[in-house]
Amino acid sequence: MPVDLPFMADQPTASARIKVSPEHFKVDEVLGFEPDGTGQHYLFQILKINRNTADVARELSQMFGVRLVDVGYSGRKDKQAVARQWFSVPAQSVDAVSSSVGGPGWKVEKQCRHGRKLRRGSHRGNTFDIRLSGFKGCASDLEQRVLDLQCRGFPNYFGSQRFGHQGGNIDEARRILGTDAVRLRRPSHQMLLSAARSWLFNIVLGQRLLENTWTKALPGDIMMLAGSRSHFTAEKGDSMLPERLASLDIHVSGPLWGDVKAVQDQPAWQRECCWLEGEAEIRDSVARTGANPARRALRATFDDLTLNWTHDSNPRLVFTLGRGCYATSLLRELVLLDLP
Repeated sequence: MPVDLPFMADQPTASARIKVSPEHFKVDEVLGFEPDGTGQHYLFQILKINRNTADVARELSQMFGVRLVDVGYSGRKDKQAVARQWFSVPAQSVDAVSSSVGGPGWKVEKQCRHGRKLRRGSHRGNTFDIRLSGFKGCASDLEQRVLDLQCRGFPNYFGSQRFGHQGGNIDEARRILGTDAVRLRRPSHQMLLSAARSWLFNIVLGQRLLENTWTKALPGDIMMLAGSRSHFTAEKGDSMLPERLASLDIHVSGPLWGDVKAVQDQPAWQRECCWLEGEAEIRDSVARTGANPARRALRATFDDLTLNWTHDSNPRLVFTLGRGCYATSLLRELVLLDLP
């Protein structure tokens, strides 16, 4: 993400490193449902270490002799990590091979039948177990920051991994989206479109943080129910909005840009269009792709966060985030991160 995006409060004074080794960054996918036990697909819970989700999916497709698009998963997980996540493969292919499945840097821990292919966003969230190495700072200040985030939530920025090395995906998106939208049928170009929409969202969220309105409803704002994609428009004089925002029951939303012709007269989209004038080229290129506009909460929350101190006085954080939320966006509010 751009290094100058605002923080929710003062910039942290403590610093630390993450992902010094894969074991220092653990991710467990939370499906949020029980597999059927029967059906036309096999679900595999896979433990992977230093492996990309897309690469494991490709190896599964080759192993079972199915098309890559027939291999399902709910979301991409960090490569530099110890990560558990679920994949799905058509059952008729699995029946014909040995039950022993694995590859370099990954192995199957559980498998069962299920009625549906896994699709993006079909999981509930992810549980993280992260060690902050080389911690330099005040322990009590870190503990207070954790308490503040529990009460207030944190800015729901898309993480820097969304934008590629040194933001290279955004540079490529400017070039591709501005030339030939038809080519967006390619998976690589769909990824660039997603990166561009994430970039624009981060800019709007940053503006709301600068104006201290990211947790306040402006006239015509589109509000999202916590833990849901359901949304409604803030009405003038609704006295319940401040209380519901303070209790984390609802959140102000920001734009996932697209073809906004159908919504461009709404106050929220009008404001956001103005805030994105500095990125008008990529904003308008995204609109020309015909992507459906959508909303994303400006604020994220977490569950069951614990902060422990290891034998060498480095912090260890364990917490659960909803789907689509980035652990690095939480961590940046706690410490200055030295990212690998």
